[in-house]
Amino acid sequence: MSIRSQRPVGRISSIQTFYLLALGAGVMRTISVGFDIVAINATSGDSLVFGFMSQWVSFLVTLSIVVVLSLKRGQKGKRHALGYSLDPDFGCLSILPKKPMMYVLLAGVFAGISTFSYYIIIGISDASSVLPYGQLVIIYLLVGDLFAEKDTPTIVEVHCVLSILLGVLLVGATPGGFDLAVLLIVLVPMNISSALTTYYQRRAKRYELQPGLRVDSLNMRVWSLLILDLVYSVLSLPLMSELSWNAVATSFVPLLGFMIGSSLTTFLSIVMYVRALGRGSMAIVNSLSAISVVLGIPMALIGNLLVPGAFGVVSSDTFLWTLRIIGIVLVLIGVISLEASDVRSIMLVKVRPRTGDLLPDLYAIRGVESVSALAGRDDYLLSVRSRSLAKTRKLILKKIQNIEGVKTVQTLVVLKEFR
Repeated sequence: MSIRSQRPVGRISSIQTFYLLALGAGVMRTISVGFDIVAINATSGDSLVFGFMSQWVSFLVTLSIVVVLSLKRGQKGKRHALGYSLDPDFGCLSILPKKPMMYVLLAGVFAGISTFSYYIIIGISDASSVLPYGQLVIIYLLVGDLFAEKDTPTIVEVHCVLSILLGVLLVGATPGGFDLAVLLIVLVPMNISSALTTYYQRRAKRYELQPGLRVDSLNMRVWSLLILDLVYSVLSLPLMSELSWNAVATSFVPLLGFMIGSSLTTFLSIVMYVRALGRGSMAIVNSLSAISVVLGIPMALIGNLLVPGAFGVVSSDTFLWTLRIIGIVLVLIGVISLEASDVRSIMLVKVRPRTGDLLPDLYAIRGVESVSALAGRDDYLLSVRSRSLAKTRKLILKKIQNIEGVKTVQTLVVLKEFR
């Protein structure tokens, strides 16, 4: 783990960094899925057997990368790990403390279930269907946020949910209509598990080991991937036939390059994704990484032009492609609307005399991103984010006012910021 004083001063704002991380995760995800589908189509093998080999290769590749990134180098009189440029919280490969490690292990269990569903789907669908269906997890995260807030959704939230849902379904349409088997797998085990994985990853990443130092995404990836592989193995091994195992196992060496490529791009995708979760809400991060929905179609088309049949059979149905283009537009509208709906506020809190430390109580309120103790007229400064001003008032302001010892709260709405 590095310390805050060792971190470089960035030339771009933290908001720009957040966007780059979330969008970059989507791009790397697209490339990773491309590697997997090309490998399976090239061998006509069992996707579950390929997934078994690919996931354990991924663990070995990831472990090797993190070991190398743990090496120290000197810069301006200071020594820090090579991996600190990927995640400033990273110091070296290590066992995480008990509580964040529990979050990471739970994330790994649900990721194993989601990954098992993913390999079943890519065995029967093409990239242009797999990538959009995977983004339905955004709906689960939004609904989860609403239940957690115990509040009715805003018009913007309903609009975003419906737009993304309809768009994803249109992009994932096939010449025969919707593949109900694939949709069932996506809607139940795959995306429910993905939503829970995201939840526990976010909790782990936001866990403060000490002031200014959080759990790093590289160690999170290593240990969650180990659990993922164990869970995937338990689920997939009973379903692997000896014939399909032999067919794919004999292609291990030719497939190794694809598996390493998938491992590297997945590693970068997860690291960027987890870092983005440490900076923003789950639904926003997943919405931005939904750029993979847009990239999936051109990737499949260009891939089949370069290597015929690499991405399966691409339909020439004009009506189908019109539906997919409309679907992409709807997804983008939902993503942009969701991201633009956030309202940021600064709250100045004054407490009564002889009131104890309220930092933990204030920070525990959902929507409060940071709390600072002040010297002067006001006692605390809060940075707050919510989906609307009404939610800022009902879900955050009222909870702050109900804390024993709070005297007054002044709310300032942020119009524009650069961080």
